[in-house]
Amino acid sequence: MEYTAHNLEYAVSVFYNGEQEDRAQAHAWLTVAQRVPEAWNFVWELLQPNKGTEIQFYAATTLHTKILRCWNEVPPESYAELKEKLLQSVIAYSKGPKIVTNRLCISLAAFILQQGSADVAEILRPLSTVENTSLLLEVLTVIPEEYNSMTMGTAMRSKNRAALNQASSMVLADMLRYLGTVYNDYSTASPSEETVHAWTCAANCVASWITLGGEDAVDSATTLPERAPLCCALLTVVRVLCRWNEAMSDTALEACEACLSAVRAAGTAGYASRHQGAAAALIADLAALGEPLLEANNQPNSLNEELLTAVITCCVAVGECHARTLVQAVDQPGEHTQGALRMLQLLLKAQRAPGHYPVHETRSNLLFSLWYTLQDEILNMASSTQRINTEWENYFAQLLLTLVKKSEMPAESALSKDDQELLRCYRQDIADIVMYCFSVLGESSWSYVENAYNAAESDLQRESALHVFLALADAAPPDRTVPALAELLMHALDLAADPSNLDTRVLHTALDCLGAYASWLSSVQSPQSALLGQKCMRAAGMALPRCPAPAALALRKLCVDCYVPAAELVADIVHVAQSASSTTDAWTRRQLMSAAGAALAACEPADSGPLLAGLAQRLLRDLSAQVRSGGKCGAAECVALLSALRNRPAMAYTLFRTLLPALRLMPDKPDLVQPMFEILKNTLSALMGETVLIVNDLEKLITAGFDTAPCPAGLDVIKFSVGGRAECVARRRGSERARGDARRQRARGRRTAPPRLPRARPRRGAFRAAQRAHQEAARNHRLD
Repeated sequence: MEYTAHNLEYAVSVFYNGEQEDRAQAHAWLTVAQRVPEAWNFVWELLQPNKGTEIQFYAATTLHTKILRCWNEVPPESYAELKEKLLQSVIAYSKGPKIVTNRLCISLAAFILQQGSADVAEILRPLSTVENTSLLLEVLTVIPEEYNSMTMGTAMRSKNRAALNQASSMVLADMLRYLGTVYNDYSTASPSEETVHAWTCAANCVASWITLGGEDAVDSATTLPERAPLCCALLTVVRVLCRWNEAMSDTALEACEACLSAVRAAGTAGYASRHQGAAAALIADLAALGEPLLEANNQPNSLNEELLTAVITCCVAVGECHARTLVQAVDQPGEHTQGALRMLQLLLKAQRAPGHYPVHETRSNLLFSLWYTLQDEILNMASSTQRINTEWENYFAQLLLTLVKKSEMPAESALSKDDQELLRCYRQDIADIVMYCFSVLGESSWSYVENAYNAAESDLQRESALHVFLALADAAPPDRTVPALAELLMHALDLAADPSNLDTRVLHTALDCLGAYASWLSSVQSPQSALLGQKCMRAAGMALPRCPAPAALALRKLCVDCYVPAAELVADIVHVAQSASSTTDAWTRRQLMSAAGAALAACEPADSGPLLAGLAQRLLRDLSAQVRSGGKCGAAECVALLSALRNRPAMAYTLFRTLLPALRLMPDKPDLVQPMFEILKNTLSALMGETVLIVNDLEKLITAGFDTAPCPAGLDVIKFSVGGRAECVARRRGSERARGDARRQRARGRRTAPPRLPRARPRRGAFRAAQRAHQEAARNHRLD
């Protein structure tokens, strides 16, 4: 089909209105049409005012594509003609449609960049009239954006960067002139819509040129002190609009967001952190802007939530970039200290936004990255003075208590599934920030959390305190008791053991705390910690009917780490694992079996033998019944128990011999071959190389399994078995070699005595010992 205007219009119509298959074909054909040489001609025909908006947009998009991808098709003598046509089209579409105007402005920006941005002012001079101001601002805005996204060679990129940097100061000066109207008298009347729109366009242009090269670009044509007047004008725009808009209209909100985005760019671009004086002044200005706004709108479901979000985002970005300035202003009081303190209080107030996240507010999560940057800078500064300023301890104590409050969960009925996921991520972020607080506060963190727990008035408030307590688990000092820590653990224990506590969320967090502090309990070697470990295990056992999975996990962690109290409660723990009903989910049963195995491994053989026998018989019955019925195999429970007995080969061997009748049934069913191999692999691992004990049964099971359904797990079993037998052979060889060395040493001792005729006898004995070792090795090699 020829690339005529009529055919193209038809294809565009099909693409927007046709059936799915026809649309796909039309899209493919239109995409090819954008690359053909004829496109340089038909785009102007399709851009006629009498064409439909879809056709005009396709023509403008095609023109942009041609300039980007097919620039080599344009001879240099045609550059002037193309420029004139582009300018005429931009001016012709000054009244819209907006999507066509925007695409034509981007095409003009691409044209400028393809020429190395030479003489930008001259090219854009036709747009410098008053009636074309909005067009000029839009083209200026998209030039840096197009530069950031456009593919070009290194030499061309350097040429454009140099030309744009040279023009940057002039453009920003023009934007300051456009923003100068903000200083007019608006005490009696609000600014007009046209004025607000001009401020929005100027702010967008400022942000675009300051972030030239991308937000991560380290160089900039202007410095932060040079950008200070722009920042002042932009913040004044926000003040004026907030004065006249108690509830922000869409136009006013768009202008405020654009201005705050420009301030954020101006305050962070390039080497802004080098200019501490200008940074401190900007921080003070932002604090002065944000304080009344937050005071007036800091309530759940605020009408100006989006405005507050824009303000906080700007403050966080500037605060992160100038964290050193903030810390120095606090540590070294001076002229900038008051502004820094006001900013910190503003940020703390923003963090403790009233209401539950994400039901009533969605801005308190914006500050998390700032706290990390601040504590990192505080620790770096303190490393040289060997102490942290008490002012910072005060701020981070406030922050920790704020995190306890914000960690509180709303009623489940108020949360959708999406909100539940947002809240889960939010609480995980809170857990991370808690550790930053610990870096500054140290062990006093547990005291603050305990005070918050004691002051709580509801179960959900107590749960939020325990959630923060849980986040501190990794920081628990080994071999040492912290009184507030022990008290909080007792609180968690009481909640878990209380049969009247049926709140799943509270119970879940309390049990998580018991498991998380298990390693700390094991490190404190004292009768009190052993008794506390016992109480924690009993509490986890009592919570099993109400909250099975978390209770089982907590019990496993406690049994693995606290082996002394686990050994004393072994009978109860094994009974719990044995009595786990089939209605309990498989994951919970595995945790209980691991807990039982850890408790058995901590006992003396005389105590663990009968208990293990009973547990093994239960596993045998369950496994045999499952194999015969063809149901889901419970091999995972056997694996969990064998893994827990990894350091007790004798017990693992006993368990294997008990399970052997069921294992012999498994190779007959292809679906059960891999579970069987998993059991064998963990058995070999637990036997610690003593494979000779089960070598005959092992070979039969491996052979039968590979005859039925070969699988990777079977290869792992073979590797384990070969390695185990090799270790046994090495041990035997070592012992025989030692005996031979002893005989040879005795023989050498006799050689020093007077010669005797029978002295050859030891040599024959050594030879026979070596011969026996060689024969044994050969037999083992054949077995391998």
